[in-house]
Amino acid sequence: MHMPKNELVAVLGAGNMGTTIAQVIALNGYRVNLWNHGRDLEPLLKIKEQKENINYLPGIKLSKNINPEFDMARAVSKATLIFMAVPSTFIKLVAKQAAPYLSGREICVDVSKGMDEKSVHLITDILKSILPKNKVATISGPAVAKQMVEGNFTVMNVASSNKQAIGMIKKVMENKNLKLVATSDILGVEVAGSFKNVYAIAMGICDGLSLSTNTKAVLFVSALQEMALVVAKMGGRLETVYGLAGLGDLLGTGLAEKSRNRRLGEFLAQGLSLDNALVKISQVVEGVPATNVLYGLSKKFKVKTPLANMVYKVVGGKLSPKAGMQNFLENLK
Repeated sequence: MHMPKNELVAVLGAGNMGTTIAQVIALNGYRVNLWNHGRDLEPLLKIKEQKENINYLPGIKLSKNINPEFDMARAVSKATLIFMAVPSTFIKLVAKQAAPYLSGREICVDVSKGMDEKSVHLITDILKSILPKNKVATISGPAVAKQMVEGNFTVMNVASSNKQAIGMIKKVMENKNLKLVATSDILGVEVAGSFKNVYAIAMGICDGLSLSTNTKAVLFVSALQEMALVVAKMGGRLETVYGLAGLGDLLGTGLAEKSRNRRLGEFLAQGLSLDNALVKISQVVEGVPATNVLYGLSKKFKVKTPLANMVYKVVGGKLSPKAGMQNFLENLK
């Protein structure tokens, strides 16, 4: 199904990734409404004035096809695809805000990926419950926003139970620098995409303690093994964990200098409190709620996740990063 270029795409969330997705789609020739929640209108104001999201993507001139939209009704009411690019904690709120203006024919794409900390439901399941008539999909993979928006070659997974939805998403997003690999394993993509943030914090702790590449390699292997155990127990596929949304995203986030989750671990290892580290990063760090979710799920499914447990205790202030890492490495089996 070919989408005419005059069709409209809405991106809800004008942070790093939301703005990046808007730019990719706009440069592919589609009109994009970019919306942000009312408590943070500065990105939209700056885009309107200067064609640049100075707060989140400084130095990137944005396409004239991007329309900063302050009103939810105007942002979504004529859109064919709606990309939900707000932090996972706000997904429910934003979906409920959009719901009255949707016809049910739109394709809703989860970009935040993961699970709701309170209900421990997949974000895609939350979207389905609020928007039962809409087709729902998710995209996830090794995609650092700044690198992606600068045109560096990027490959991600797109997951949905609906092939038409996958086709439409590929149509608006793909170009010579961005490819999407289709899968029907929504659970694997969402869970791996969420939990890699927890392990990226561990990589940051490793960096903050100035540990060697040898040690970091051990952490990567442990992280992958733990993710595989949890995803398999929940009913996801192992090939998803060893693919783009799992191993790929874990490498991308765990090694990226600017990754918020990695930086959080580094700051904690350098002696900053969680609150001070979050202030220094000054953006939402998805790995923090994800540590609680993963800890709870490992108990529920009786899966041993010593690396995730260490991150949970360090983030929760129950253990110092140095003692936590030392204890984890000494007890490796």
